[in-house]
Amino acid sequence: MKDFILKYVFRINPNTPGQALLKSFNQRFPEATNIEWSKENDNHFEVIFRVNGIEQIAWFEKSGKWLKTETNFKIEMLNTVIREKLEKFGQIMSSIFIEKSDTQPSYEFIIRDHFQVRHIFNTDADGNVTDRRNFDEGELL
Repeated sequence: MKDFILKYVFRINPNTPGQALLKSFNQRFPEATNIEWSKENDNHFEVIFRVNGIEQIAWFEKSGKWLKTETNFKIEMLNTVIREKLEKFGQIMSSIFIEKSDTQPSYEFIIRDHFQVRHIFNTDADGNVTDRRNFDEGELL
């Protein structure tokens, strides 16, 4: 009801980020294009965008505080050492570089083994595996 009143009575779209959030986003990602916003809940927004052709997803608090960014890395963008560590487990299908406001950077990989089974590998920024689970079942291995 609150969203209805804001949107239709006061002509304010509650799903649109405010000025503080837009300013924070533009300062952090000045090169962003193809920007699409969505409201996750009353205090958090998600934004999907591209920088130099690479898709990124970021989460912000309504206040403008940046929380997290996930960057969809192309395999050729990976550091050779990291790539070699993970290719021992199978074919790297996708890689996501994760930056959070409260932790060290990390990666998430989907790797298909020689049995054609997909696994999710989480690593630190150096490619050291911190956990691994079966992609289809979500179970830790």
